[in-house]
Amino acid sequence: MWAIVPIKTFDRAKQRLAKVLSDDERRSLMLAMARDVITSLSRSSHLTGILIVSRAAEADALAQAFATERFAESLGGSLADALDQATHHLIANFAAEGVFVVPADVPGIETSEVDSLISQNDSITILPDTDHIGTNGLICSPPLAMPYVFDGKSFKPHVDGAFERGITPIVVPGSSFALDVDTPSDLRQMYAESPESQTGIYLTKSGIASRLANLARNISG
Repeated sequence: MWAIVPIKTFDRAKQRLAKVLSDDERRSLMLAMARDVITSLSRSSHLTGILIVSRAAEADALAQAFATERFAESLGGSLADALDQATHHLIANFAAEGVFVVPADVPGIETSEVDSLISQNDSITILPDTDHIGTNGLICSPPLAMPYVFDGKSFKPHVDGAFERGITPIVVPGSSFALDVDTPSDLRQMYAESPESQTGIYLTKSGIASRLANLARNISG
C-alpha cells in the first residue's frame, strides 16, 4: 500500500484564504500542512512508501526531508489526471497493490487511524469531508479500482463509481481526515484541535492565530 500526496501548487495555494493571509503566509501554511500530513504517514506501519505528486520546487525539499518518492505530473492536467499518472507510475515501478490518496491540506490526520483504515479496507474506502461533498482520503486496492474524480465535489461520484463497478465502498465519516483547511473558520478549528502540530506552531509563531482570533471576535461583536 502506497500513500499518494498530491500538492498542485505552493505559489497560489489556498486562494480562499487570500483575504486574511499574504501569498508568503499561504505558501508557508501549505508547507506546514504538508509536513504534518507526511509526518503522520511516514510513521505508519502499514504503508510501503509515500509518493509526493507535484511539479513545485518545494516538493523536492519535502521528498528529501522525509526520504519519500516524488513524481512530477504532466503539465496542464487536472488533479485526477495527476493521480492517475502517479498511480500508473507506482504500479509500473514499485508493483503497488494499493494506493491511499491523501490531500496535503488535512494536517489533523492521525497515524493510528491511517493504519486502522488500511487494515479494514476491503477494496475501496472513501473518507468524506465534513460536509460530505468532497473526498479527503481514498483507498483503492487494487489501484485504479475505479476512476479518480477530485473536482471539489467528488464524494458522491466516488461512491457511485464504486457501486458501478460492483464494489460496496467503506465510507468513514467523521474521521481525522474530515477537516481540510480552505477557509478562515477551517483554520481556526484546525488550530483549536491541533495547536501543537507543525501547522499549529507556524500559526502561533507567525501571529496568524491571534490575528484570526481577533477577526472572529470582531465579526461576532
